[in-house]
Amino acid sequence: MMNKPLDQDVIDRMIEAVTYRALDELGQVDGLPKSHLSDIHMIAIDKEFKYGKGKEIIAFANGGKGATGKDLKYVKFFYWYDLSKGNIKGNDKTYSYSVEKARSFWNERIVAGYSRFDITPEETEKSPTDVTPVETTS
Repeated sequence: MMNKPLDQDVIDRMIEAVTYRALDELGQVDGLPKSHLSDIHMIAIDKEFKYGKGKEIIAFANGGKGATGKDLKYVKFFYWYDLSKGNIKGNDKTYSYSVEKARSFWNERIVAGYSRFDITPEETEKSPTDVTPVETTS
Protein backbone atom coordinates (compact mmCIF):
# COMPACT_ATOMS: atom_id res chain seq x y z
CA MET A 1 0.00 0.00 0.00
CA MET A 2 1.78 3.13 -1.21
CA ASN A 3 -0.96 5.63 -0.39
CA LYS A 4 -1.18 6.19 3.33
CA PRO A 5 -4.23 8.18 4.48
CA LEU A 6 -3.51 11.61 5.95
CA ASP A 7 -3.90 12.07 9.70
CA GLN A 8 -7.22 13.88 10.20
CA ASP A 9 -6.13 14.96 13.71
CA VAL A 10 -3.26 16.99 12.24
CA ILE A 11 -5.55 18.50 9.59
CA ASP A 12 -8.10 19.47 12.26
CA ARG A 13 -5.35 21.18 14.30
CA MET A 14 -4.27 23.09 11.18
CA ILE A 15 -7.84 24.33 10.66
CA GLU A 16 -8.14 25.26 14.33
CA ALA A 17 -4.81 27.12 14.38
CA VAL A 18 -5.59 29.17 11.25
CA THR A 19 -9.10 30.02 12.48
CA TYR A 20 -7.92 31.06 15.95
CA ARG A 21 -5.04 33.10 14.52
CA ALA A 22 -7.46 35.01 12.27
CA LEU A 23 -9.88 35.58 15.16
CA ASP A 24 -6.95 36.74 17.29
CA GLU A 25 -6.06 39.28 14.60
CA LEU A 26 -9.66 40.56 14.79
CA GLY A 27 -9.46 40.80 18.59
CA GLN A 28 -12.21 38.21 19.03
CA VAL A 29 -10.12 35.78 21.10
CA ASP A 30 -7.30 36.19 23.57
CA GLY A 31 -4.94 34.29 21.35
CA LEU A 32 -4.18 30.68 20.74
CA PRO A 33 -1.97 28.97 23.29
CA LYS A 34 1.56 28.57 21.95
CA SER A 35 1.24 24.81 22.38
CA HIS A 36 -1.32 24.76 19.57
CA LEU A 37 0.98 26.67 17.24
CA SER A 38 4.22 24.88 18.02
CA ASP A 39 3.99 22.55 15.04
CA ILE A 40 1.65 24.59 12.80
CA HIS A 41 3.41 27.27 10.77
CA MET A 42 1.55 29.73 8.56
CA ILE A 43 2.30 32.31 5.91
CA ALA A 44 -0.17 34.68 4.29
CA ILE A 45 -0.49 37.28 1.59
CA ASP A 46 -3.10 39.96 0.98
CA LYS A 47 -5.21 39.02 -1.99
CA GLU A 48 -8.08 40.51 -3.97
CA PHE A 49 -10.93 38.02 -4.23
CA LYS A 50 -14.13 38.19 -6.26
CA TYR A 51 -15.97 39.66 -3.26
CA GLY A 52 -13.27 41.99 -1.99
CA LYS A 53 -9.96 42.04 -0.18
CA GLY A 54 -8.78 39.12 1.87
CA LYS A 55 -5.83 36.88 2.64
CA GLU A 56 -4.58 33.63 1.27
CA ILE A 57 -3.10 31.61 4.12
CA ILE A 58 -0.95 28.52 3.75
CA ALA A 59 -0.51 26.27 6.79
CA PHE A 60 2.30 23.76 7.22
CA ALA A 61 2.35 20.96 9.80
CA ASN A 62 4.39 17.89 10.64
CA GLY A 63 2.71 14.94 8.97
CA GLY A 64 4.65 12.09 10.52
CA LYS A 65 6.18 9.34 8.42
CA GLY A 66 4.94 8.49 4.94
CA ALA A 67 4.49 5.01 3.48
CA THR A 68 8.18 4.98 2.53
CA GLY A 69 9.29 5.98 6.05
CA LYS A 70 10.29 9.53 5.14
CA ASP A 71 9.13 12.55 7.16
CA LEU A 72 6.21 14.46 5.62
CA LYS A 73 4.83 17.96 5.92
CA TYR A 74 1.14 18.64 5.41
CA VAL A 75 0.30 21.78 3.43
CA LYS A 76 -3.19 23.28 3.36
CA PHE A 77 -4.51 26.46 1.73
CA PHE A 78 -7.07 28.74 3.40
CA TYR A 79 -8.93 31.75 2.06
CA TRP A 80 -10.05 34.55 4.36
CA TYR A 81 -12.53 36.46 2.22
CA ASP A 82 -13.85 39.15 4.55
CA LEU A 83 -11.14 40.60 6.79
CA SER A 84 -13.71 42.19 9.10
CA LYS A 85 -15.10 38.74 9.97
CA GLY A 86 -13.52 35.42 10.80
CA ASN A 87 -14.92 33.74 7.68
CA ILE A 88 -12.23 31.38 6.49
CA LYS A 89 -12.65 28.65 3.94
CA GLY A 90 -10.10 25.90 3.70
CA ASN A 91 -9.26 24.21 0.44
CA ASP A 92 -10.84 20.76 0.40
CA LYS A 93 -7.50 19.15 -0.34
CA THR A 94 -4.54 18.78 2.01
CA TYR A 95 -1.20 18.09 0.36
CA SER A 96 1.64 16.01 1.75
CA TYR A 97 5.15 17.04 0.76
CA SER A 98 8.59 15.80 1.63
CA VAL A 99 10.38 18.06 4.08
CA GLU A 100 12.68 19.30 1.32
CA LYS A 101 9.81 20.10 -1.05
CA ALA A 102 7.84 21.84 1.72
CA ARG A 103 10.88 23.95 2.62
CA SER A 104 11.39 24.89 -1.02
CA PHE A 105 7.69 25.73 -1.41
CA TRP A 106 7.80 27.92 1.74
CA ASN A 107 10.88 29.79 0.49
CA GLU A 108 9.33 30.37 -2.94
CA ARG A 109 6.23 31.85 -1.31
CA ILE A 110 8.29 34.14 0.95
CA VAL A 111 10.10 35.45 -2.14
CA ALA A 112 6.67 35.96 -3.79
CA GLY A 113 5.60 38.29 -0.93
CA TYR A 114 4.04 36.04 1.69
CA SER A 115 4.84 36.79 5.33
CA ARG A 116 4.57 34.89 8.61
CA PHE A 117 1.01 34.57 9.87
CA ASP A 118 1.64 32.25 12.81
CA ILE A 119 3.08 35.06 14.89
CA THR A 120 1.35 38.22 16.00
CA PRO A 121 2.48 41.69 14.86
CA GLU A 122 3.71 42.36 18.42
CA GLU A 123 6.02 39.34 18.20
CA THR A 124 7.30 40.53 14.83
CA GLU A 125 8.25 43.94 16.28
CA LYS A 126 10.23 42.46 19.19
CA SER A 127 13.94 42.64 18.90
CA PRO A 128 16.19 39.86 20.21
CA THR A 129 16.90 41.97 23.30
CA ASP A 130 13.19 41.89 24.20
CA VAL A 131 13.29 38.13 24.70
CA THR A 132 13.48 37.01 28.30
CA PRO A 133 16.42 34.67 28.71
CA VAL A 134 15.72 31.13 29.90
CA GLU A 135 17.12 30.42 33.32
CA THR A 136 19.49 27.50 33.47
CA THR A 137 20.66 25.55 36.45
CA SER A 138 24.06 23.92 36.76
